[in-house]
Parts: sequence; C-alpha cells; structure tokens
Amino acid sequence: MNKWQKMQDDIGEFCDKTFGQSTITSKLIHLREEIDEVEADPSDIIEWADCTILLLDGLRKAGYSTEDLHDAMLKKMEINRNRKWGEMDEDGVVRHVK
Repeated sequence: MNKWQKMQDDIGEFCDKTFGQSTITSKLIHLREEIDEVEADPSDIIEWADCTILLLDGLRKAGYSTEDLHDAMLKKMEINRNRKWGEMDEDGVVRHVK
C-alpha cells in the first residue's frame, strides 16, 4: 500500500469515527471554507493540509482511492497538454479555449 493510500485510509477512519455520517456535500462545503483560509494566508501549509485532508476524504466517500486519483490526474494532464489555452484574465486565471 502506498503512503498516500495509507493516509487516505487513516483520514477516513478518523473522519468516520469523529464526524459520523458526513457527506460528500458537507466535505465540499468545508473545503470551500478551508480554501478561503488558504487564500487569507497562502504561506500557512497547515491550511493547505486541511484542504488536502478534506479532498482525500471526499474522494474516499465518492468511492475512489488515491490510485484512482493518480490515474485520473495523469489522464487530465494529457488532456490539458493537448488543449488550446486563452489569455490570462485580470485575476491571473488562464482558461482553456472550447
């Protein structure tokens, strides 16, 4: 078992015991709150960790492992490499051209 899967399993065990029947929706609501905290202080790695914990547990609740996520990320990066990209907007965001 890889260390990321072990981490996801540990997070899941803790979350199930501590938070009971949380849902994917509740994880996403909490994740949005944690993203605001990262935005307030991007240098705080603990806030980044909070986001990752919520992401990994939401992923688990959706029925996916870290290996599934890894494979999906490889596929998505291939898609991204083959896309055409627009110009940066005023917020610094670059979106793909449809």
